Amino acid sequence: MKSWLKFPVLVIFLLGSVFGVFSQKIVNGPYLAEPGKKTMTIRWESDAKANFTLSFGLNGKTNKEVKPALVKQQGDCFLYEAVLTGLKPGMEYSYVVNPGGAGSMHAFTTISSGKHLKFAVLGDSRSKAHIFSAILSLIDEFDPSVIIANGDLVANGGNPEQWHSQFFDPSKDMIDHIPFLSAVGDHESDDVDGDSAKLFTCYLFPHKDNMKLWFSYDIGEAHFIFLDWRYPDSREMIDWFKKDISSTDKPWKFVVMHRPPYNLGGHHVSWGKKIWPDLFQEYRVDAVFSGHSHLYERFRPVRPVMGKDTTWAVTYITTGGAGASLYEASPAPVLAYTKSINHFLKVELDKGSICIKAVGVKGETIDSVSWSKKKGVIDPGYLSSSVPKEEMDIINVFNTPISQRMDRIPMVQVPYEPVLKLDGTKIKEDVNFTIRLAKESEGKYKMEPVTGVLKAGTTLEVQPKIYGRTTMTVSKWGTLKPVLRLMTDYKTKSFSGTVKGVRLEYISY
Repeated sequence: MKSWLKFPVLVIFLLGSVFGVFSQKIVNGPYLAEPGKKTMTIRWESDAKANFTLSFGLNGKTNKEVKPALVKQQGDCFLYEAVLTGLKPGMEYSYVVNPGGAGSMHAFTTISSGKHLKFAVLGDSRSKAHIFSAILSLIDEFDPSVIIANGDLVANGGNPEQWHSQFFDPSKDMIDHIPFLSAVGDHESDDVDGDSAKLFTCYLFPHKDNMKLWFSYDIGEAHFIFLDWRYPDSREMIDWFKKDISSTDKPWKFVVMHRPPYNLGGHHVSWGKKIWPDLFQEYRVDAVFSGHSHLYERFRPVRPVMGKDTTWAVTYITTGGAGASLYEASPAPVLAYTKSINHFLKVELDKGSICIKAVGVKGETIDSVSWSKKKGVIDPGYLSSSVPKEEMDIINVFNTPISQRMDRIPMVQVPYEPVLKLDGTKIKEDVNFTIRLAKESEGKYKMEPVTGVLKAGTTLEVQPKIYGRTTMTVSKWGTLKPVLRLMTDYKTKSFSGTVKGVRLEYISY
């Protein structure tokens, strides 16, 4: 090469290298994930490979350096991760992600080693980013050690753009300093909206199997167990749960999952009803946080009464109001409180007591409950408000069947004849029942009440005939007008009550 060409070529090469370094862009993050006792994991997504470094330290200094690793490359997603180790409890650490020597300062506080712990719980934040943002602002004021979610963070879990617009963008000023942990939801993992949780796993748990998303974390005085809603009957997940919860020495135990075992509003689901409520009671879980139905439900504590341990009760809370469109609430005697409202939960542990508050988007307290326990026994005052698990089992027999979507519309001369499968294999007493139209549907539809006896420990199929009586309209979402709703009256030797079904909707697929 001629000497007069060498210098310009060198300048062009150097400028190209510099611009190449600074052209890397962090598109999501940085964000905190998977906190440990003395560790913190920091992740971010870049639009290309880069020579990143991460500097961190105490007291506003960043005098230590960690070399991040590229842990996932999926399409245009380049996910980097730095694991900080040897951290001290209750201390503030500053950190800077350096793409080629430039980056913004962030800070977080490690979890204290004391008996006090604050954490936030939310669910179904998808779809309405402005509501999610408002809730996160309130959470920031609360200043919890960790944010716990029960899934459905985005409407379409396989869409990277939605992850940016519905999750990372609204939460960017929060998750850079508060760790975020979530159970997987159906919108991340089902066949309709999800991608088998591939992006969910990529962003939040890149070292885990996207088809087996059950795991646990110890945070302060609490042990959090996250279950995968896709496998209510999985022997592998059941065995893992037993081993995991038996190995923790934490005084507080919480379960987080997307679909609830008890749910009287919204979807009216009863996830894992044959297995999991018994396990939660046996292993003395303090509270179960679920979502899926977009509302707030707090059940009265649930405990067995028929010849079993009556010193323990499990509190079930449906918290699905962090952004998705709200569903109808359904008050019932077994519910301490329910409301169709956007909200999140503030939870505080202090030695042997717990306080849970449901908080609306304006900062108002919607509901509040607290209780204490001593030497593995819940205080008698809280236990006195409990409901028998045996009655909850009866409610679950009818709750989902009378709330299933219709595959045809009732006509004046051609009835809708759903097959209602009543599973009484968990029931200890014979159940006399009547399935009938709700009062709001009487006169608008015609149906002879279906009466029968469900023998303890058996199953039964019943097939009501529902006729239309007036002009009906069906929205594109399947909403039927006038309202069609079923009710069930039940009675055993020990219990009696009524189960209110959801407003029935028509679905053609």
